[in-house]
Amino acid sequence: MISEPNFNLTTFDSSESQQKRLHLLGKIAEIGDWSCILTTNTITWSDYLYDFYELDKDFNCSILLENTHFYRESEKEKMRKLIEHAISTKTQCTEEFMIVMNDGRLKWHTTTIYPMLDDHGDLAGLYGVLQNISQKKQIESHKKKEHLYHHILDRLPTELIVRNKEGHCIYANGAAIKCTERRGVMTGMNHSEYHAPGNQIPAAESRHSGVMKECMMHKKPVTCEEKLTDADGIERIYMRNMYPLLDENGDAEFLIEYGVDISARKKSELDLQRMAFVAEKTNGIVMITDHEKKIIWVNNSFERVLGYRSEEVMGLDPADFLQGPETSSKTIREITCSLQSTDAFSGEILNYTKSGNKIWLYLDIAAVYDETGKLINYVAVENDITLIKMAEQRHQKAMEKERELNRFKIQFVSLASHQFRTPLATIRSSIDLLDLKMESIDLNPSFVEFFQKHKAVMAEEIIRMTELMENILDIGRIDEGKIELFKKNLPFRQFMDEFVESNTEPNGQQRKLNYQFDTSDRIISIDEILLRNVLRNIVSNAFKYSEGKPAPELTVTFHDSAYLITIKDYGIGIPEKDQPFLFQSFFRASNAKIFPGNGLGLMIARKLIMIHGGNISFESTSGNGCTVTVQLPL
Repeated sequence: MISEPNFNLTTFDSSESQQKRLHLLGKIAEIGDWSCILTTNTITWSDYLYDFYELDKDFNCSILLENTHFYRESEKEKMRKLIEHAISTKTQCTEEFMIVMNDGRLKWHTTTIYPMLDDHGDLAGLYGVLQNISQKKQIESHKKKEHLYHHILDRLPTELIVRNKEGHCIYANGAAIKCTERRGVMTGMNHSEYHAPGNQIPAAESRHSGVMKECMMHKKPVTCEEKLTDADGIERIYMRNMYPLLDENGDAEFLIEYGVDISARKKSELDLQRMAFVAEKTNGIVMITDHEKKIIWVNNSFERVLGYRSEEVMGLDPADFLQGPETSSKTIREITCSLQSTDAFSGEILNYTKSGNKIWLYLDIAAVYDETGKLINYVAVENDITLIKMAEQRHQKAMEKERELNRFKIQFVSLASHQFRTPLATIRSSIDLLDLKMESIDLNPSFVEFFQKHKAVMAEEIIRMTELMENILDIGRIDEGKIELFKKNLPFRQFMDEFVESNTEPNGQQRKLNYQFDTSDRIISIDEILLRNVLRNIVSNAFKYSEGKPAPELTVTFHDSAYLITIKDYGIGIPEKDQPFLFQSFFRASNAKIFPGNGLGLMIARKLIMIHGGNISFESTSGNGCTVTVQLPL
């Protein structure tokens, strides 16, 4: 109702009356308007705009956008674009803006711009309407905050309850509502009504009522634990905290109550107590840290072995005082990476005792999690392996010394072998000269026969001695890594056919190999000379140890990208007790002593095949022959 005393109904339609009415309407509706004549750049404001911006009536409104602090840069740019859009399109447009007052208060408004056209349809000016929407924005903001707070509280894993001084539950979050049935909490129910006469009150709820009364009466926070049985019959333990909120007179007006399920933590504590009891009985070091790797418990062995009292190390990171200058940084990184990726670590580390002595420990570290998946502890079990490490170091030194002796032996044998060649050659040439001399003179036939007999023996021994020297030189070259492979590509069947054709029994029965190539032919890259020598050695043994028996068999097959060359004989075989040593230097089976040989052939053959990327294996029983298989990858 218009109640201004100076309003005169007889002059209601006058210009002055209209101005007064527009002023009142604008103030009540919080709406102001302005106009801008483009040709003169003249801007006119209604009274409400001065009130909205809280400016004096003599303010030059044309400098509002450029020379005042009301609009931030982003808002200024938005206003410019709005004006440009209205001018370019000659259409009405609206946008929402925020301004900042001198005291930091925020205000919001909508501005709608209407283009003003002349009789020719050309743009003559702009007319704008500003509406104050600050109250609306504030209400929306409060609602958003209230919704956000409720959203946050409802998502809390802890139970949150607000009670008035009569004991009514006036708010319960999501976690509390889910526990209503086993907790006896219902919105709007008086706690005394819940414990009305005739109701069977569980012991835990009776304690809860007493704690609540104590908190309200003494006006101090109260904490307690209580056990409840859930709907599945599982007993759970809750930590209950109650805080009174006091009014201006100091009386308890509200009670804030929150509860946390600590069943997992209690179980963990019980498990740790049991583990501690066991750990105290063991000789190994046992250490428990929190999730930040700070020590919370050590057993007696920790104090006895490392020399630190438990009170000295509580709250410390064990790395800060156990590791030293010679502790491997690589091992430290491995521990960190392993715990991050697998929650566990097992391995050795060099640590130091309190007295500064080095100690080798074998660690087993494991992470411990609660039922929610939260890391709560690390448990480390450590065993002193210092004596074992010292024995390993002594063994390592002995191995190095043995390797040095082997190098010296190889060098000596190589030198001796070269030196033996000259006298062996001299003996052979001297025998040949004697043989020629005897042919040129007339000698007793019996003497000639005697000479020829012993000449054959000497020649055979020279050959054996020469082969032995060559084998020893081969071993030296292999051990020193001086054997070079000269591979070439060739059809494997052609190679094997030529080998079998040229390898028959050297004497006696003159037997030939029973040969089968039971696979398709393939191109293979091999050192032809090396492989031929290896196979000749194996075939020679097959003939030598099977005299008077069926001829040995040589079969070629293909499996898993490798040729398998199998040489099987029906000779004396190899006793089971001798088989583990067959590929050792100078070893000969106990039933082969009557046959010539030096015990180096198979050992050299195996090393050469391994250099070639293959392998040799055998199967045998005493008296039933032997089967040797050479595996040769493509």
